[in-house]
Amino acid sequence: MDPMEKMLDDAAKNPKMRRKLKVKALLSLVLFIVFLLALFTAIGMLWATKNGAFLGMTKAQIFALRTKVALIMNVLIIAHIIVNRKVFVKELKILFG
Repeated sequence: MDPMEKMLDDAAKNPKMRRKLKVKALLSLVLFIVFLLALFTAIGMLWATKNGAFLGMTKAQIFALRTKVALIMNVLIIAHIIVNRKVFVKELKILFG
């Protein structure tokens, strides 16, 4: 068994850690969904540039949607880094240490 998997299994048995893991998992899931939406709007922007519209939306409408998605994604990324700051710092130490 992978050491990280074992650690997560052990943490899931602790109610306090389980709650933290649920928050982290939910944040990661929402971030992934917003990433897919950003990818979708990027494809829509390329399509609308060539054909004038994408799924009934003009290039301006897609751009407005993409701007909102980008802001949401940036907030989620910052939240993700804050929630996972201890792991992030340890990873940076391994990377640059």
